[in-house]
Amino acid sequence: MRTLLILSSILLMHGAVFGQVASGNSGTRLSLEEAQSLAAQRAYSVRYAGFDTEEAASNTREIIASGFPQVSGSVEYNRYIDIPTQVSSGDVFGFPDYLTTFLGGVAQATGVALDAPPTDPNAIQEFQFGAEQTMTAGITATQLIFSPSYFVGIQAAKAYATAMEASESKSVADARRAAGEGYAAALAARENVAILKAAEALAQDALNQTRALVSEGLAESTDADQLELAVSEMTQQRATAESMASVALDALKFTVGMPVETTVILSDSFETLSTAFDGATVLGTPFDAGRLPEIQSQSKNLELSELGIRNEKAAGMPSISAFYTNQRNAQRDAFDFFKSGSWYPIQLVGIQMNIPIWSSFGGKEKVLQAQLTRDRAETALEQLTQAATLEYRAARSEYNSSLEQRVQAQRSLDLAERILNRTRIRFQEGLASSFDMTQAQNQLVNAQANHTQATLRWLNAHLRLERSLNA
Repeated sequence: MRTLLILSSILLMHGAVFGQVASGNSGTRLSLEEAQSLAAQRAYSVRYAGFDTEEAASNTREIIASGFPQVSGSVEYNRYIDIPTQVSSGDVFGFPDYLTTFLGGVAQATGVALDAPPTDPNAIQEFQFGAEQTMTAGITATQLIFSPSYFVGIQAAKAYATAMEASESKSVADARRAAGEGYAAALAARENVAILKAAEALAQDALNQTRALVSEGLAESTDADQLELAVSEMTQQRATAESMASVALDALKFTVGMPVETTVILSDSFETLSTAFDGATVLGTPFDAGRLPEIQSQSKNLELSELGIRNEKAAGMPSISAFYTNQRNAQRDAFDFFKSGSWYPIQLVGIQMNIPIWSSFGGKEKVLQAQLTRDRAETALEQLTQAATLEYRAARSEYNSSLEQRVQAQRSLDLAERILNRTRIRFQEGLASSFDMTQAQNQLVNAQANHTQATLRWLNAHLRLERSLNA
């Protein structure tokens, strides 16, 4: 019975050490707000979302740039190992008809017959045109004049970029909530270690005192053995708690994007967080699904699907572009293009129009597919809106329930403290047994543990409600 009294007294000390950090520790002090702010900037999900946002913005600029003049240069060098040979019929370069008629008339008038060689209808002549080496250099400029797909593409790119910004906002909100929950978990683990360290130290002192009493014959050796067993169990529990606290702290650092090697000290406690969280403000904030980043992102996806329909319809319309080409061509028998010699110009300007005429109903099917994509996006937006409403109602219900549990746990804690105080007075007066004293102390320990768990649930419920409101 005396052992139970000593152990109960040890456990009572956890209220005094609750929320304390060893003054000898050194490292980066981190509050909950700092952890959430850090997660909003450094969390891996936020960084990936930032990459997607930058990529979407870059794609928008790329599409816009495609509608401005495009200029390209080219240089081409050819060396003919065998110059191409062209063939033609033997009389392809014969006299024209008017000259043949004229010479025939002269021969008839003078009486001198023409001494023309006989013709061979099967004769073939071979020709080689060009030089052995050629080089062509020039520039080409193109300008899009009219393209419905281009204008729809710009709108789609801007809508996609906005959707990525909303997705990044969602990642930030999720990261802040995850950091808050991770902070609360690490805080609870740290408090558990502090409690067990203090209890272990007091148990060791009690063991030393009991051993002294045993040596003087004032206590039984069984009391000392029981205390030694209790110290051993507390040492094991403390070691396990320290390992869990280290894992919880590393998980928090990973969540906020800090290197796990960083030494971090949690500067907040359950008491400071309880006073910092304003439940009235959260409960007074009206729910608006359109304020949530995931709803905004899906709304932009619906807009994108609408633009997809317009884009497929625009694919059946003509597009017009203009071009200009300026080239210089040189032909040499040896590689001396950069010396004296002629460069022959080639220059042209024109307009090109592409007119889709018949796609065998392929375009109609593409429009239908785009409409189905739009219908899916519209259904997904409706589903997300209903899910967000359900999440808000569940989060609000959980918050109210956890708040009531925390109030009830505080009442139980106050009641347990009053019972212990009255029992202690009665025990000192000899009106209560040691069993009554032990029972009152155990009731207080359980009440304190329940209050701690209720506070943790309330903090997590507060974070969940804030996230459901995007507050």
